[in-house]
Amino acid sequence: MNKIVHMLWVNGNLSKLQRISASSFIHHGFEVNIWSYNDNINAPKGSKVCNAREILGESRIFKYENGSYAGFSNLFRYAVLSEIGGLWADMDVICNTHPAILGDEPFLVSQSNFGTGVSVNTNIIYNPYPTKNDMIALAYAFTDRFPVDKLNWGDCGPRLFSVLTKFYPQVAFKILEPNFANPFATRDCPRVLLEPNITAPPQTKFIHCYAEMWNKAGIPTDITYPPGSIMARMEEKYHQKLALIR
Repeated sequence: MNKIVHMLWVNGNLSKLQRISASSFIHHGFEVNIWSYNDNINAPKGSKVCNAREILGESRIFKYENGSYAGFSNLFRYAVLSEIGGLWADMDVICNTHPAILGDEPFLVSQSNFGTGVSVNTNIIYNPYPTKNDMIALAYAFTDRFPVDKLNWGDCGPRLFSVLTKFYPQVAFKILEPNFANPFATRDCPRVLLEPNITAPPQTKFIHCYAEMWNKAGIPTDITYPPGSIMARMEEKYHQKLALIR
């Protein structure tokens, strides 16, 4: 079993949501690698800050027009999972499980889409023992060559994995049901995370908070979370891990 979880924070400081995310994995016994191009990141105690330049040079960094690093994050996650292996988690994912739940078989996760069924989401990817011909290696080879100036949101993320899964089942990873890591619909976030007395389904192991939806709603992830909300409970549960390394 590979207990390493990889995260990426390109530069700048982590917000409270990102620190709770990393702390939740530390709390449950994962070895947390936060890859960054920032040498003085305010990472939670117990995490390991890794030099992202060891995986991809700084010249490879790019943003979408809205300023998001999501496209680059896709490229980076495939690179690190191909080179090192382990679990990938976006820094808006909160962990509520132990490494033993992962097992030895690689997997992807899915999400429910309002009115359009279920699709792959790449916020969690498990590739414990990488090989040069596995699904992640193929995704990396494709993404590495995709012209950045022609890249649209999701092209080398969920859309790519949906295509690989449908047309190349011989290399596809198993896909876990939405409640495993994406229990709430995109359109319901962050509201559902901030209202009191809401709980995730019992089979939920990870909670995807969809930070991009917070941005679209103009709600900072550093706000004081309403009492009784999922975010307030997660902050309380993992608050002891929020101390800085430095």
